[in-house]
Amino acid sequence: MLLSAGGSVLGCIFLVLSMVNVIQIRLGMLSCGSRAAVRAVTTLVTLVSSALILYISTVLYSFKQ
Repeated sequence: MLLSAGGSVLGCIFLVLSMVNVIQIRLGMLSCGSRAAVRAVTTLVTLVSSALILYISTVLYSFKQ
């Protein structure tokens, strides 16, 4: 069960990385300083990381019970 949760977290991380690449293709490279791309990536990473923290804490809490 714990390995399944770990695989889910890794899958989510890889999905975010691929979405960052799509954002860079559509809006411009992050290294070139595209403001729209930086804002989109920042928003995406903030939302996904907060969701992952909530998910991980829920999984760890369920194993403590």
